[in-house]
Amino acid sequence: MKSASSWVLKWRHPLWWLPDVPSEQDESYRRIWANLRQIDQVVDGRHDTEDFYRRSGDLVLVCARIPEISFGDDLTNLTNTLDQLDYVRLVPPTTYNITVQELGYLSEYPNGRDEITDHWLDEYLEQCALSLRDFRPFDVKVGGANSYIDTAILDVHDNGWFSRIHDVLVDFVSQPPKTRYPYLPEFVIAQYTEKADPGNLVSILTPYRDTTFGSFRVEAIDVLRILTTEPYAEPIVVRSYPLGKLTGFMDRVTSAEPLTAG
Repeated sequence: MKSASSWVLKWRHPLWWLPDVPSEQDESYRRIWANLRQIDQVVDGRHDTEDFYRRSGDLVLVCARIPEISFGDDLTNLTNTLDQLDYVRLVPPTTYNITVQELGYLSEYPNGRDEITDHWLDEYLEQCALSLRDFRPFDVKVGGANSYIDTAILDVHDNGWFSRIHDVLVDFVSQPPKTRYPYLPEFVIAQYTEKADPGNLVSILTPYRDTTFGSFRVEAIDVLRILTTEPYAEPIVVRSYPLGKLTGFMDRVTSAEPLTAG
């Protein structure tokens, strides 16, 4: 009779078999691209729906802002070409970011899992300070071009760090959002505004599928307020957490001055 240890050795997979975050992300991007090649229509992917505009308070999210200087002519050429499609609405470069987590809409009297109070936000900000202090700055490469059925995106290659940060921070959300899919970092460059025949969308994106559009270093994770009065209002910094520092994060911003890009 074989010993218990021999059965363990027989069925134990080698370490290289275990899935890792970067490879899982790459596989997700490949599936998104494969799905795009099968669709016969795009759909409305705008974030500023009627529900967005009816909110009395700002949307709050955790993200890494993307400096505009990170990119060159390839991204400009791609967005200029996408902009020629009737159903495409480009995202302004001043609002480029990679979202780690949406916290919800500020409300004096929350009525739903997507609304939060100022008091709850203050408590969350303090938890972030404790959680993010153990993370160090990391490098991100952006590309190639990709697309969901409702938005055009760029793949994000970050060695899995955005996912790890998301996993840590989501533990402090009293009611984690209900989503069908695991977290995947995305760089959204355009939203689609209606149900429409995709036309030559795939042929536009294909030459850029393997393009690295640029890279940047994530030095801080920010909590931003997004005004719900217009589609792309300048974000307002609530708090910024420099990575790799045990202390020294910014106090909560009390003014409503928009951040500067870059």
